[in-house]
Amino acid sequence: MNLIKKNWIYCLCLAFFCLWGISPVNAGVLSNKDLTVSVGNQQSWTGRNGTGNLSYYGCDRQCQCIYLTGGKITCRNGVCQTVWQNKDYSYVLSSPITNPRTYPETPTTLTIYSESGVISEAELYPKPFDNLDSRN
Repeated sequence: MNLIKKNWIYCLCLAFFCLWGISPVNAGVLSNKDLTVSVGNQQSWTGRNGTGNLSYYGCDRQCQCIYLTGGKITCRNGVCQTVWQNKDYSYVLSSPITNPRTYPETPTTLTIYSESGVISEAELYPKPFDNLDSRN
């Protein structure tokens, strides 16, 4: 196994271990080939717009990670957005309100904004904690 794959697996294991300690219940994992994001403390959302204290733990393939708290959920026009602030950046996860049976196939969009506009956008898909694909 080459060094990059070992480092990526180590990074994922570390992220999942940290996430387990931070929020073992009510955490959702979203990922694509470049990013893995966990949203925790989802039970803090009361169902009212602009509420919640959700956590965000995201890592890229280079094991650059960020942990944020204070995420608030707002749902309008068939889309729910969870927003975190970090200095001059906003991290926004946007998910369409869908049938629960189609949830695994429905992407969530992560958009990172700075004061000057969008700096990154990625589609992420739900991933269970135990679904590590060793072939990557």
